[in-house]
Amino acid sequence: MTALFDHHIHTDRSDGRVSLEDRARSVAIRPHGVSDHYPWRDKMRGEDDVLRYIDDAARLGLRVGLEFDLGVMPPLRAATRASLHYLIGAVHQLTIDGKRVAFDEAGRYLKGDRAAPFAQRDLYASPDLRRKILESMLEAVRHGIDEVGMDIVGHPTFLPLVALGDPEEMLPAEWQERFIEMCVRSRVAIELNESYRVPHREFLVRARERGALFSVGSDTHGKIGPLDRTEAMIREAALDRGAFLSGARVRRESSRI
Repeated sequence: MTALFDHHIHTDRSDGRVSLEDRARSVAIRPHGVSDHYPWRDKMRGEDDVLRYIDDAARLGLRVGLEFDLGVMPPLRAATRASLHYLIGAVHQLTIDGKRVAFDEAGRYLKGDRAAPFAQRDLYASPDLRRKILESMLEAVRHGIDEVGMDIVGHPTFLPLVALGDPEEMLPAEWQERFIEMCVRSRVAIELNESYRVPHREFLVRARERGALFSVGSDTHGKIGPLDRTEAMIREAALDRGAFLSGARVRRESSRI
């Protein structure tokens, strides 16, 4: 079976622990690109850092992407964005009623031992807050599609609400349909994220039935490991491997960016 291309891999140019040179060697394990966080503290602060990253990775023969932090990223010139092989847009925080809602604690829970209770459960008890989080997430994805020109939505259903229980209960079917429709309409791929184990089966089935595109994202910050969870998600949702991106843009709108 041909290995699917892994788009979502970090290096020490942001919060990864592996150099670009080592990533250039690890493509022998499975085909992958690199897609570091933008922005990222003192490493990916602006245009010059991004251009240096693109040049250094390309010289090593790597396919080069970025993981845009939707809602907080500084602007990049169109020419810089167009020089990338692909663009991942992802949400790591939201601003609700002027207050920052961070996903860090939920991320640690989803990546770790889910047998333990989610420590921040009580923060999300309000139905009104949950509704605002869901609507703000859709608006961030819309911005990533229409304004940023992203090709892939990274860890798409990674929300603190998913850490509260069954995602099919936490994420209303109508909300899932709206999310999927935005992606299908603009040919933006939905990432299967190995680290966070999202999206859940029912979301993927809905996306498959509507003709969505998909992408693989291990989201690794260290060594290249197996994609056991991703392969299980593909099997359980009966996804067509031909619907997965392979390291290049497919969006017609990509010429705009």
